[in-house]
Amino acid sequence: MLYDRPVRELMRDAASELPMPTTRAAIIDWFGQRYPLVKKSTVTAHITGLTANDRNRHHIPVSRYPAIFTRMADGRLAVYDPDTDLEDELVPEDDVAADEEDVAEISSATMEFALEAHLEEFLVGNWSAVNWGRPLRLWQGNDGANGQQLSTPIGRLDLLCVDTATDTLVVVELKRGRSPDSVVGQAARYMGWVRAHLAAPGQKVQGIVVAHECDDRLRYAAAAVPGLTIMTYRVTFDLAPVPGIAAD
Repeated sequence: MLYDRPVRELMRDAASELPMPTTRAAIIDWFGQRYPLVKKSTVTAHITGLTANDRNRHHIPVSRYPAIFTRMADGRLAVYDPDTDLEDELVPEDDVAADEEDVAEISSATMEFALEAHLEEFLVGNWSAVNWGRPLRLWQGNDGANGQQLSTPIGRLDLLCVDTATDTLVVVELKRGRSPDSVVGQAARYMGWVRAHLAAPGQKVQGIVVAHECDDRLRYAAAAVPGLTIMTYRVTFDLAPVPGIAAD
């Protein structure tokens, strides 16, 4: 979480502060001024997911929360009133084109939410297929403790690994939407704790932050921590016809 509250709650502040009816652009601008770390695609996805009568709403995970907006006939957004507005009423047909323009951003944000929610599970379940750039295995303690979600007095490490080529202990932190300062600070704390409590004399301790993307804030924050690197991930999904099977 980039700020003290999730974006869906900040969206309610936007709804209460902006003159109604409002527009998607006005909401995006409101976030840009007050919460600049929230990406435009995230704001766009939340607007869609929290608009009761948006035909794309149910593609967005945040749609499980109560709606905030309803879309008017002219495409503007008003505060949703459950007593008078129909949640399942579709937006007007002449507004479909505006929706389609946002499909790419909505799909991108939805995929990012899903990937971050299951990233650790995917990495552990496909460990041998993940290119870490070095031979890593999950750490195992003498007491049977496992390097996944390792509990420490200062919190839970996402993953603690061992480089089998150099015997270096490697702390892996998954960004999961956290701010650069937060994830880098947490990785540094865990590296310090591992160095003090788990590393053998002379054994190196390094760290990796795994993120969907790396901007300058994350790059410069990580550069200040010796031994900490950043790895970004991407997932591709392709469909291919099976040879010899054709539609009639």
